[in-house]
Amino acid sequence: MKNPEEVKAVKPKELPSGRLQHLTYLNFDEYRNLTKQEKGKVMPKQLANITHRLEPDGKEYNYASVTKGAKVLVYNKEAKGACNILGKDHDKYLRNPCLTREKFVVIELSEETLVDVVKIANFEHYSSNFKDFELSGSLTYPTRTWTQLGNFVAANVKHIQDFKLPEPKWVRYLKLNLLSHYGSEFYCTLSVVEVYGVDAIEQMLEDFFVPSEEPLPNELPEPNSTAAPPSKPELSLADKEDSGKVHNGSDNAGMETENIHGIQQSNPSVKKNPESINMIANPVTGVRQLLISRKPGDTVLKILMQKVKSLELSLTMLEEYIKEMNQRKGDILPKLDQELFRISLLVEKSRTEIRDLMEWKENTDKVLMEFESWKAGVSSSMDAMVRENTRLRLDVEKVANDQANLESKELAVLARSLVFVCFSIAMLVSAKVSKFLRAASCLGKACRTRRGWIMILVSSTMIIFVTLLSS
Repeated sequence: MKNPEEVKAVKPKELPSGRLQHLTYLNFDEYRNLTKQEKGKVMPKQLANITHRLEPDGKEYNYASVTKGAKVLVYNKEAKGACNILGKDHDKYLRNPCLTREKFVVIELSEETLVDVVKIANFEHYSSNFKDFELSGSLTYPTRTWTQLGNFVAANVKHIQDFKLPEPKWVRYLKLNLLSHYGSEFYCTLSVVEVYGVDAIEQMLEDFFVPSEEPLPNELPEPNSTAAPPSKPELSLADKEDSGKVHNGSDNAGMETENIHGIQQSNPSVKKNPESINMIANPVTGVRQLLISRKPGDTVLKILMQKVKSLELSLTMLEEYIKEMNQRKGDILPKLDQELFRISLLVEKSRTEIRDLMEWKENTDKVLMEFESWKAGVSSSMDAMVRENTRLRLDVEKVANDQANLESKELAVLARSLVFVCFSIAMLVSAKVSKFLRAASCLGKACRTRRGWIMILVSSTMIIFVTLLSS
């Protein structure tokens, strides 16, 4: 893990507006995640050179064996005998017509595995060998997305072939797609599929015991409890020889085990204390022996010691990180105070402007209220005028109707008066004529009748005169 002192702080920059650009420091979690991401860009040596899990008899552990619990889940409908590829009987095989376009099989491994090598073989002589094939993996099934493990090309041979993955992947379900084949036989067969790698427990033990090549800051000294007893100095010489053999030898676990057995034969005192050999042996040798035997022994104690050591290193690194961050942040506190003071002045100025705007808003509201009241008064006056106009119009119409009635009545009076005038004139004329024709005895009665018609004539004439004057 990187030293926290390597975390660089960028100096604050002055923005065009006069403000300071705030610094953004990584917190401890972000710093730790960033370190993990940088380490993840390069494949660890443990993943690039995986030690496969071994069975008690020394053979590599096949995670695709039916005896270990592996099974075939799905295959194309044209395939026959798909489960035979997981068994040990090489006379049985998976058979597919070569003309089938999609030939695949999905295998459930015995457990979640960091797959490193896949071995495939076809032992059937009267069939076509597979050529191009594709491997995909997934941790769950069914799944919509398969992780690509690689595309491979097999040789046209009748023996088992090893195919190493470009990058080991954690998978539980393996999908094998057969893309092409050799020859022109009717059937394409597949006899064996084997999967090798390491499971989660094996990988955890390797992570605990295989030392990392990267130096750790402030590394604590190893506890003295794992050193050899001082009463047996000859053991230290054997340790030096064994150490040289381990560092200069290959990574094969069996060879390192033979080295330890040689030490036991050359030094009888070592045979009496086999625990000391386990304590001083190379951690790589110890973990590989542990991977083979799977005996707990002092595994729990070693794991706890490693965890305590890791926690101490993490605590030390955290303390240094905190000190460094406090020191770096303390350098910019005065500038932050100036920035806060400037911001407070801007805030106060903004408050003053807001207060002025509020007063202007209140005055505007008052003017608007007065205008609304004046508008309401004018509207009420207009309504009153409209009502008065309507009333006057009704009165005028009534007067006009009355005048029309009076005119019609005047005409009727004039007509009647004219009739009476004419009739009275006619009666007076007739009376005047009868005066000459009748006897003297009727003079008195005629005189009375003539006076009545004269009165009618005079009154009718006066009525006509008054009516004409009034109109």
